[in-house]
Amino acid sequence: MTVGMESALPGQGQTTLNNGIDAAALEVDRHIQDDQRYPEIAQMLGVSAEVLPGVSGMSDIDYPLLGTGQVSLPRLLEIGPVHRVPLPPELVEQFGHMQCNCMLGIFPDISRAWLTIDTDIYIWNYNDGGDLTYFDGLSETILSVGLVKPKPGVFQAHITHLLVLTTPVDIVILGVTFSALHTEGASAPGSYVTEALSLLPEPLFCLPTDNTFFQVVEGTGTGRLFLAGQDGCLYEVAYQAEAGWFSQCCRKINHSRSALSLFIPAVLQFSFSEEDPLMQIAVDHSRHILYTRSEKGTIQVFDLGSDGQSTSRVASLSHGAIANAAVNIVRTVEKLNFSPVVHIAPIESSESAVCHLLAVTHTGVRLYFGTCSLRYPGTRPNTLILLHVRMPPGFSAAVTAPQRPARVHKALYSRGMLTTSSPFLIPLLSHSLSTFSQGDHVSLNHQSQLKSLVVWNILIRAYPMS
Repeated sequence: MTVGMESALPGQGQTTLNNGIDAAALEVDRHIQDDQRYPEIAQMLGVSAEVLPGVSGMSDIDYPLLGTGQVSLPRLLEIGPVHRVPLPPELVEQFGHMQCNCMLGIFPDISRAWLTIDTDIYIWNYNDGGDLTYFDGLSETILSVGLVKPKPGVFQAHITHLLVLTTPVDIVILGVTFSALHTEGASAPGSYVTEALSLLPEPLFCLPTDNTFFQVVEGTGTGRLFLAGQDGCLYEVAYQAEAGWFSQCCRKINHSRSALSLFIPAVLQFSFSEEDPLMQIAVDHSRHILYTRSEKGTIQVFDLGSDGQSTSRVASLSHGAIANAAVNIVRTVEKLNFSPVVHIAPIESSESAVCHLLAVTHTGVRLYFGTCSLRYPGTRPNTLILLHVRMPPGFSAAVTAPQRPARVHKALYSRGMLTTSSPFLIPLLSHSLSTFSQGDHVSLNHQSQLKSLVVWNILIRAYPMS
């Protein structure tokens, strides 16, 4: 009996091995099929080194209706409200004391919303409206707010984030900490949803603005901190644990001015330059590329280096150059539709190796850019070239002009979906660049429930699937 069992073992082992190989092959096939369901953006747009820049969105089949026709998508889910949380009652009372300025925004990474009223900032959990905290240690009106992750090894481990506040006079950096709440079912540390937020009472750093107003704060995955100046320059707040022989613990760097400009009087610089404030900073964390957008629509490209630790400006396109490039591709559409650009969004390397940046104009036109040669897509950025123009709904022959988007002022792009906000006309417009049975289609959704909503900001908050 024992000998018989031993003789059967080799055959059983071979069968188990074959079953494992078959299971692995099925798993690989499944992943290949999943990847084919989401082709690269460049493939859907027809962008390649062998093809000239093109246009889409001007055909009736580019925007299928949510109906039962041949080019419709009846199973497409529309955008709808998931959860509504009113402002905490304590904050509603504070509006009566406002004298100068008020701003509202959200920090999706830590599940918090924030509100500034003049010199004070309030932060609370937007899931339930609880865990309200505030900071009132400033004497000047808050102009911009940002939340960034700190550089590793600079601060103690309990400081998980940096809250950056800018005023007309100072740049103030506060430490943010979290502590577990004594509630049942609390999630693991680092989830931030069920943890209490605290602000350190004293600033970690405080720098003078030198008469420059900063309207945007943006951080990188490596802990670098950038500011958008009203003078049109990109600034960085460089900080470290201890001061060195030739460097301070915290200093402000202008990445838009050359060393030669330091010797030119400020009066002469102002007289020879036209002010165009920076309105947006967008970082491609997958490629370590930083983009800026000015008020007039100029886009600049900064290479942060392969490790994300350097900074060099490599390309710039004015709003006029962008509009001219788009008109050369779409000659039947008025030039006014392509300027100004009101929003930019990086396209990460997981979505496309060729298309690197999406720009949205005030009429909802989407402009796809690349930052290097199409024949060598893996090189560091060295240019900014328009690859494709995607017209919004309303430019096909069968649609009338009033159905076109207009006065877009807020937008959000995430993994192929673009959501835009227009005042008074269409509150939220959703464009999905996805693949269906009929190829590349874009869906247009109208949300009548949001007609009276004033959109301050649009960000993505990932919720677990049920």
